[in-house]
Amino acid sequence: MRKISSIFILCMLFPLAGFAAGGPALDLEKADNSLEDKDSLKRGAVLFSNYCMACHSVKYLRYNRIARDFGWTDEEVVEAMTYGQNRAVDNVTTRMLPGVDEEVLGTKVPDLSLMARLKGSDYIYSFMRGYELDEKTGEWDNRLLHGTVMPHVLEGMQRHMSAEEFKQATRDITNFLEYAGEPAKLQRHDLGWKVILFLLVLILLTYLLKKEYWRDIKH
Repeated sequence: MRKISSIFILCMLFPLAGFAAGGPALDLEKADNSLEDKDSLKRGAVLFSNYCMACHSVKYLRYNRIARDFGWTDEEVVEAMTYGQNRAVDNVTTRMLPGVDEEVLGTKVPDLSLMARLKGSDYIYSFMRGYELDEKTGEWDNRLLHGTVMPHVLEGMQRHMSAEEFKQATRDITNFLEYAGEPAKLQRHDLGWKVILFLLVLILLTYLLKKEYWRDIKH
């Protein structure tokens, strides 16, 4: 009976292992972005606005939330990201008219609010840097997602920047998208060390209390 149970458990685990593997691992570059770098987040927000918002949105964010987290005023954030065309209370939505994406690209363009949580920062960074030009056809494709309908929107920026400057620009956009996926992470990082410090002090006080308690018992 025990043998039959073991075989049954193994049979159940094999499909789960295959599902967890999720196919071959992707060769991703390390983004090495940092949510603590406010200057990078600001640059990333502006670059996202200039190069990505023609199609994409991060609709779960409002401009005034970005301003509060990045150290901008409400006026500064709408000027930097929308040239004063939006209000600070507006959500960060695409400038594309409804239906244009399906008409031109043949598919609905995704909102990127949670993309960093879904795919990870390294994937976003590698995807932006993964465009390759086919010399035969003269068309761009992406090594991480062959056949993607997304054009190489950063081509002009890549052409006019040094390799190091382009690397920093894509890292800044990645940084902004990681922030967009979980804005509260900034506060969690700030709160984390305070909680750890509190726990260490609590452990010390508990240890001293324990010594004092057992000293009375021993005597």
